[in-house]
Amino acid sequence: MITSIVVRKAAGKLEKRPAEAPKTLMDTVLTLAEAIRFGYAETLGKWHLLDLPRAILYSVMDKGKKTVAVECAERSDCVQLKDPELLKELYELKKCLTQTMLFSKKRFRAFLFAAGFVKEDVLLRKRRARILKPAFTVILNKESKCLLVFIRGTRSIKDTLTDAIGAPVSFSHFICSDGELKKRDTVSGHGHRGMVAAARWIKKHCTTILLDALRQYPDFQIKIVGHSLGGGTAALLTFMLRETKQFASCTCVTFGPAACMSFELAEFGKPFITSIINGYDIVPTLSGSSVHDFVAEGKIKRKKILNAARSSITAIGSRLPFASTAKAIADHAVTRGTQVVMKNKQKTRSLLPWSRREKTEALPSSKSDNLAEACGSSETSCGVVEEIKISDSTSDEYDESKSSSEESDNDDDIDEEEQIISAAQNVTTHTACDISENDLLNELKELELEAQDDNPKINAQEKEGAKTKDITEEEINDQVVDTKDKLDTHLYPPGRIMHIIPSPSSENNSNSSNHNSSEEKEVYLYETPRQLYGKLRLSRGMIIDHLTRNYLKVLQQLINQLEKEKSHYGG
Repeated sequence: MITSIVVRKAAGKLEKRPAEAPKTLMDTVLTLAEAIRFGYAETLGKWHLLDLPRAILYSVMDKGKKTVAVECAERSDCVQLKDPELLKELYELKKCLTQTMLFSKKRFRAFLFAAGFVKEDVLLRKRRARILKPAFTVILNKESKCLLVFIRGTRSIKDTLTDAIGAPVSFSHFICSDGELKKRDTVSGHGHRGMVAAARWIKKHCTTILLDALRQYPDFQIKIVGHSLGGGTAALLTFMLRETKQFASCTCVTFGPAACMSFELAEFGKPFITSIINGYDIVPTLSGSSVHDFVAEGKIKRKKILNAARSSITAIGSRLPFASTAKAIADHAVTRGTQVVMKNKQKTRSLLPWSRREKTEALPSSKSDNLAEACGSSETSCGVVEEIKISDSTSDEYDESKSSSEESDNDDDIDEEEQIISAAQNVTTHTACDISENDLLNELKELELEAQDDNPKINAQEKEGAKTKDITEEEINDQVVDTKDKLDTHLYPPGRIMHIIPSPSSENNSNSSNHNSSEEKEVYLYETPRQLYGKLRLSRGMIIDHLTRNYLKVLQQLINQLEKEKSHYGG
């Protein structure tokens, strides 16, 4: 009891901690405790150990689920982008993606050489990632007149811990109107706790450097670029920097961004944030709320499967009315016969002297069990009244013999009891050939009426049980709907979303061909609504499509397709 109270108080203190990067060793320990607390609260704290594997199994086995390509083709709010004038923007996106990939994969000197930068262009560099402190660098690009802030994605265990602290935390953006800091409007929502802390840490270090660079190059623009963890952090950092008058025009480009902010904030960032998503990348849809809804849907599917199995078993039993009727009558006959035998046995025991009564009580009770087994094993049940009469007659004879010879041996008592049991067994082992099906049905109805008279609450309890089953399913459905309606708890990818999607025909070919034939597939570019990413989707390429090299591959393929179309129409 005391331990649970202490744990609850500690968890409450961890939740109230501000979303900031750790400054001391104690802050680091508390941050690790927060990651463990959130991980347990969102997994084993809510579900059974097998709920998530079951949900994954049901999702994989679901043949009726729609892919992203099919859903984009069916939805009216998904707009396909095929204007050749889009090539200029795609060239710029490819350049940013190439530099981001080089910064994430190469050593820093190799990155500078491959990206076309020199050492003098580096204004700030944080090369080692720590918990809630991702690696980033600030580059002065004189060719494009930009101040580039590159934020690296998940590459180490410390970056993974930053991802794991995914609890929604309050996040507000203050809007500067007319370039004045006094007049402000606010857009409130929630953000990914780990990424909010990382963005605040980067802002603290790079604000002074960016202000000095803008004083020297006032016509330069600020562009923040990132992939995965770096993409979500870049989007949140853009919101923070735009609250400053000098940074009000900064923009952001993200590739495969993590779900990092609530719906209203993500929609507000459309004018200055562009998010590129490739194929079936799972990261933009991965959040605590989406995983919770995914598991809840798995529970609903499991309940439907169990209910379907029960209904099928009931249907099979209803097709065999004669067998079920005979079994019910046989069970009733066995219970009545056993009651009569035990009643007569108690009467005879009452007539015996006390010394002999103790001996009879010590007799084994296996014979009555044999009687129940013999009667229950037979599929027929005829002559219930005859059985009762026979048992009564045998018991009367037994009483007369006992009253006339009270001082007989115990062996005689056992013989008489064996005669009663054998008589009941002979009666219950008769066949049901002489009884018609109608007679059995009538007898069953009478038995059911008697059971209802004895237990009038049985039907009410069954109805209540059925209602509780329906209520549990409705509650689960309501939980899924409620969590979907609470947009502040769901996290989404930021800004304007441009999704590169393979064609449905190329999807079918990819199932039978290897991955190396991906150059021959056709891809389409869609501007998609944010609601499409509130649901967790599982597919074969959900991890492979998140890699930066695959992003670069499909982006180059899309550029090639648009260039061919432009040349074909004489552009």
